[in-house]
Amino acid sequence: MNLLVGYTADQRGAEALELAAALVQGTATPSLTISIVVPATTPFSAIYPGGDHGFDSILSDKVDEWAVAALAQVPQGVSAKVVARSVSSVAEGLIELAVEVGAHGVVLGGRKRHRAGFFMPGAVANALLHASPVPVFMSSPQALASLRAANGQITGMTAFVGDRPGAREVIANAAKFATIRKVALRVATLVADSDVSDPATELDPHLVRTKTFLTELTESMGLQASIEVISRQSLDEAIDSLAWEAGEIAILGSSRLAASRRLFVGVNAQRILGKLHVPMAVIPN
Repeated sequence: MNLLVGYTADQRGAEALELAAALVQGTATPSLTISIVVPATTPFSAIYPGGDHGFDSILSDKVDEWAVAALAQVPQGVSAKVVARSVSSVAEGLIELAVEVGAHGVVLGGRKRHRAGFFMPGAVANALLHASPVPVFMSSPQALASLRAANGQITGMTAFVGDRPGAREVIANAAKFATIRKVALRVATLVADSDVSDPATELDPHLVRTKTFLTELTESMGLQASIEVISRQSLDEAIDSLAWEAGEIAILGSSRLAASRRLFVGVNAQRILGKLHVPMAVIPN
């Protein structure tokens, strides 16, 4: 498994590296491509380490210093290289590199949250969440606390889906990651009272139909997965009531408004992203 890490020489970069290393460790070919992207006005474009890739050419002392620091954080058993590149747009540069190296996903650190509770990504994350052709993994200090409580081990994958078109693709991607990491798969749906016209008469039948749909769907895909349909008065309450094991990863799907093989985060996904305290990934449509 190969992941592209969007690295910055600060806490966010360290968080991204820690999550990325945990995701690839234990896979058949664990490798990281650590990306240092700099403004296009700076003439850097090289791969470190290795003279075969032009390291001796034009990397500045500062970028060299960042590269060495980044590689020092990669655990033993994980292959890693640092790519430094000048770009006009950091997000576009990361997307180009992800495609170029055949990355299974891009990893970023430092999730943020709006005061009202909505997910508020930084500029780079926001751009990736609207344009990336590969999954985007994100971390935060709280998410890493969960991962560290599991000794840096990924313990499970939870796919957030609804009962509309697109659930199969999200489950399939979550199952792929679960298989690679040899961990259990959980499929979760969050239901608020407002999802039905009359909660008193329609909510219980809706919950039964939803669980039946997801059970039959996963069985038709030949998957073994636990199914959880969480019902509360509001979406926020449903999110808060979902139990998590240390080391679990949340997987969300792109909005149906997204173009094919591109990300676009909808309103509900933004609320889920903003309230979860575990590492997470958003996969393309």
